[in-house]
Amino acid sequence: MTTDSVSRSEDLIWTARPSQWLNVPTFFVVALAVPLSVVGLPWPFSMVGLVFVPPALWSYLVVRCTRYTLTPRHLRIEFGVLTRHTEEVELYRIEDTGLSAPFFLRLVGLGNLYVLGSDRSTPRINLQAIPDTESKRQQLRDQVETARRAKGVRVIE
Repeated sequence: MTTDSVSRSEDLIWTARPSQWLNVPTFFVVALAVPLSVVGLPWPFSMVGLVFVPPALWSYLVVRCTRYTLTPRHLRIEFGVLTRHTEEVELYRIEDTGLSAPFFLRLVGLGNLYVLGSDRSTPRINLQAIPDTESKRQQLRDQVETARRAKGVRVIE
């Protein structure tokens, strides 16, 4: 392990991935269509259910390849299946946070955390279907206040 990777792991406050519960509608369609395609329908119709498998696999990979990371200085979003993208927002630029918990996600203990900031490239960030949303939001808010104090930044409303 290099010194750089050690210092990164020490700076880590939390990391989260969106849940595959986001893909339940897609997986449900596949679960219905694939068995119907193998019950003895004539050849062209039997392949219709298999058409839904590649989009379901892609949806799985998109969610699986997304990671949210909070450090004392940044909120980092990494995403992308074939090409990896990383967006970072300086914590002192975050102006507000909020939660939304749609009924379906609340049933499985998940929620969405959104972040509003003054960063031009990413003014609004949505962290979808993450567990323990309220705790993560509070940790983010605490780190934002700490970063503002360290930089001497004040928000004027």
